[in-house]
Amino acid sequence: MDFKNMFAILKIAIYFSIIILALSFVLVYSNTHPTSYPLNIPPSNYGIKFETVEFTTPDKIVLKGWFIKSVSSRQYEAGSKKPVIIICHGLGANKSDFTELSSYLSKSGYHVLLFDFRGHGDSKGRVSSIGFLEQMDLKSAIDYVKSQNDADIGRIGVYGFSLGAAVAILTAAESKDIKAVISDSSFTSLKVQGERLLKSSLLPKFPFLYAATWIYEIMFKTDIEKVAPLNFIEKISPTPIFIIGGEGDSQMPASDAEELFKNAREPKSLWIVKGASHGGTISAGREYEKRIIEFFDKYLKNKT
Repeated sequence: MDFKNMFAILKIAIYFSIIILALSFVLVYSNTHPTSYPLNIPPSNYGIKFETVEFTTPDKIVLKGWFIKSVSSRQYEAGSKKPVIIICHGLGANKSDFTELSSYLSKSGYHVLLFDFRGHGDSKGRVSSIGFLEQMDLKSAIDYVKSQNDADIGRIGVYGFSLGAAVAILTAAESKDIKAVISDSSFTSLKVQGERLLKSSLLPKFPFLYAATWIYEIMFKTDIEKVAPLNFIEKISPTPIFIIGGEGDSQMPASDAEELFKNAREPKSLWIVKGASHGGTISAGREYEKRIIEFFDKYLKNKT
């Protein structure tokens, strides 16, 4: 093969490499820069008083949230410090997604903190790391809760949905401040989610998954395997975890919840909501509310 042909092949290879990297960058960028979600449903819509709060992460991102104090009228709780539930929303969403759930929890004797992850809602920041830096956000939320005089810092629970569920698992695996976890529709690993995204985009796993992984790891200075709840969920024990999945979820299929449950250690429980799509589990209504409250009551209120 002469030099001219070799140069032509090299030129084509460079062009293809540029195209692959460009497409991979677009995929990573579009998913780490979620579109603003305009939903705004304050707790006052449910007749609940709340305080708008803010706290700052170690990397100087100001996060905004709503702190709701327990409105329970139960006599045995009067004047005592209350357990606290921190709610973590999904990718591209915000705290308003779970205002109704927070009202149930507040009326059941819990203080509740809803907050927006970085790059979401009213919080600062432009980028979502889809689970890595958000652990810092949740830890900062925990620190805020621990600063509240009427919060029982020995009884902090976390409820997370989708991205928030993954963050809850990853954070609880190393934070002993979290005493109970509810994970609704978590992914098993960010790499698996990348494979699903490529499949839906009709792009082959090779070379795009490897290029996108490389870009993500450079962007966030981490190993993507660290954003894999499946790898860390066993470390949550002895903290109890309640895993929820949707039977009809195509984004995080029920098999993800089942796999997470299999890898988790006791105490653990699993609920696959029949027919529920992604985000549809909460549509189970009264049954959903009942199971959430029963779980937190068992492991936070009955904690000795």
